[in-house]
Amino acid sequence: MFSDGVLFEVSRYVRRGDLTVREFQQLTHEERYGSSDDRGRRLRVGAVLPDGEEINDSHRPGAERGATRSVLVRRGGSGGGGAWRYRHSDELWLHPLPSEGQLTLVLQWLALDIAETRLTVSATDLVRAADEATSLWDD
Repeated sequence: MFSDGVLFEVSRYVRRGDLTVREFQQLTHEERYGSSDDRGRRLRVGAVLPDGEEINDSHRPGAERGATRSVLVRRGGSGGGGAWRYRHSDELWLHPLPSEGQLTLVLQWLALDIAETRLTVSATDLVRAADEATSLWDD
């Protein structure tokens, strides 16, 4: 929790199953092995803010600087695995801090037949937690 935004972590664990090695690489390493046709089937994350604004993770790091609207940015992650299984976590930065109300996180991964799935959390609780944030260093 930060005074100016929220950092979420989205993790996934995937087994290869019946996929060929190439198909598994395309699924788990989209940036390196995926084609432009695969982009629409990748893991997609978004949010519906308390004011009804809908945003997605299509922004590049740094997009929050000077942004006039809310942004959801993939800020990195980590992962690993092998030929049969893979795990990966992404950090998602929501900026600025949402207003009070309900925040709905949305996830979809068409490559794995995961339809749009939603989870609603209290943005009011996030705002209250942000009020408790302490700066350790002067900027």
